[in-house]
Amino acid sequence: MPLAQSQIEPAKKLLRYFKISSYVTGVFLILLMITWGIRRLPFLGFDLWLLGPNGFITFESYGIEGEGLPDVGFNLTVWILIVHGWLYVVYLLIDFRLWTIMRWSVVRFLLIALGGVVPLLSFITEAHYQKLARQEIQEAEQKS
Repeated sequence: MPLAQSQIEPAKKLLRYFKISSYVTGVFLILLMITWGIRRLPFLGFDLWLLGPNGFITFESYGIEGEGLPDVGFNLTVWILIVHGWLYVVYLLIDFRLWTIMRWSVVRFLLIALGGVVPLLSFITEAHYQKLARQEIQEAEQKS
């Protein structure tokens, strides 16, 4: 279904937010995967710790169910997880808004949504759907 004339400007504006949210969510997902790997790999088992008793940023032994972690400072591993979760919510809202404005299929919505949970996919979907959206916007502008 072609893009409505009234949706051209909102779509252009939304594409900027889509790009930013895709990159930020993708970067936090990469950070999340790195810290998860450091925590879960059997020979590592550490959490990234900020302002703890052992320095500014340190790796602290995770132990069993978090035993042995410092009482002071911030567990960056957990904070990266929380921040990525909220950024993913924003990413999904922008994805939904873009999907409704552009009148795309549900499959496109789901593929873009997967970008926030599959490492590196947000960068690929952003580039691909940004290009598609710009083409559809250009076609709609030419028709007017």
